[in-house]
Order: sequence, then C-alpha cells, then structure tokens
Amino acid sequence: MLDMIRKKLPRSEAPYHLIVPSLVGYAFSSKPPVHKDFRIEDGARILDIFMDNLGFSSGYVVHGGDLGSDTARVMGAKHASCKAVHINFCYMAEPSGMEPLELDDVDRIGLERGRKFVSVGNAYAKEHATRPSTVGIAVSTNPLSLLAWIGEKYLEWSEKDPDLDTILETVTLYWLTQTLPSSLYHYRQLFEPDSIGSHANPEWYIKKPLGFSSFLHEIAPTPASWVRTTGNLVFYRRHDKGGHFAALEQPELLWNDIEAFVQQLVRTAIFQKPEQSLCVNVDA
Repeated sequence: MLDMIRKKLPRSEAPYHLIVPSLVGYAFSSKPPVHKDFRIEDGARILDIFMDNLGFSSGYVVHGGDLGSDTARVMGAKHASCKAVHINFCYMAEPSGMEPLELDDVDRIGLERGRKFVSVGNAYAKEHATRPSTVGIAVSTNPLSLLAWIGEKYLEWSEKDPDLDTILETVTLYWLTQTLPSSLYHYRQLFEPDSIGSHANPEWYIKKPLGFSSFLHEIAPTPASWVRTTGNLVFYRRHDKGGHFAALEQPELLWNDIEAFVQQLVRTAIFQKPEQSLCVNVDA
C-alpha cells in the first residue's frame, strides 16, 4: 500500500504524516523483554509514547489489521492522544443478543468460512500461543522452514496468490531481523484460559470514532452488527474482493477507506484541518 501512496501522494503534496512502525517484536522494532510478561496493552502504550515523542500528542488516527488491529483497538480505548481507530480485522465470537435478521447472505457465508477456519485453520495460532519459543526457534533456524510457515498463510489467506517475490520479501525480512520468535509472543494473551478476545473485551470498547473495512475473502469476516458492539462505529465499507492481507491485495480500496474515514473526522471537527491528522498503520 505504501508504494501506491507514494505515487498517489508525492511528499510535497501529502496532507498527512504517515508513520508506519513495526509492532514490538516484529521486524525493525525492539524485542519485548524476556524477564516479565509483555502484553498488547504494553505494545499499545509504547506506540502511543512513540507518537507523542514524534510531536503528535495533540492527536492521531491509528489503523491496524490482523494483530495490529488489537494494538490499534487498545490505543483508541486507553490513550487520549489517539482520536480515532480504523481496522480491517475484528475477529470475535458472536455477541449475545444478536438477531438472525441482522445478517445477510454475505455475512452468513463469511461466518461459515470463519467457523471452518477455527476448525481446521488456526492450529498455528494455538501453537504460537502455547509454545511460542519452541515453534519460534524451530521455524526460524531454517530458511526453508520459515518460507513454509509464512508462505502457506499467503497462499491460503489471500483471494489470489501473491507473486513469489512478495512472499520472499516477507520471509527475508523475518530471516534478517530474526524476529519470528519474538513476534509470536503476542498470541499468548489471545489464547489465555477464559479469554474473550481483544475485540469483544468490554474494557477495550472504543468510545471514539471507529471505522471498519470488510473484505469478502477475509479468513474470519465479522458482520457490521457485531463490530458495532465493540465501539462507536461511524464508518463501514464492505468490499466484494480482497482477503486477509488487504493492504497488499487491495491497497487502493483500503487506502480510499482510510482517507474517507479521516475526511469524515475532519468534517465533524475531530480534526480541524486535514494536515493535522495522522494515520498510523500497525499491521502485523
């Protein structure tokens, strides 16, 4: 998506400051401490401090997908400088009190795909959560193992298979930074006993403006009526294409949604001028 934005918005014409940090433990960010537990709340706190130190304590907008959506949610729920949140992933169980009439055929098909994913597709996540060090070391010590572990996600979770160079770029980044083991630690919190997940957690309900983009071939799509129970949903778009890696698969659609969301905030005076707004992408 960033390559597209660079072409679409030359630096001299860009109305936004775009900050694209790696999540803690991923790629170019430091690894989490090994002497104490490090949770999603800690990662969100660090990124909020990071934004404040860059000079954006007066306000910023955060976007996230996959594990980045968890971090983005906590930033919006817990930190005053974060003025709004946009996500394209909101994995959660069915909220209580939902009526079947609130779902259409697309929702029902998506939920069935999500149930299939939980049944046969998320063993990797449970392995990440329960034995992160073991699987991290086993996978990251051999480039072929790393390629197999990461490559299958690209092939199964995308609407169309990415080209080989794209997959190899990601694998190479993990290989050169040796961050696969530390990147898996985020999963521990999501699979704790009696965990209700991050998006369904009432402590992380987003009272600020929340935007959500849904892509048809997402591995576990979430109906808008469900997302609405997790925050002040003021922006929603559903697309008839794209999979889990929306920023890679459908960068223009996702970016157009983010821009439209930010412009809506400007019109409602969340931000006084477009150039004051900031979009932070914390995709995992």
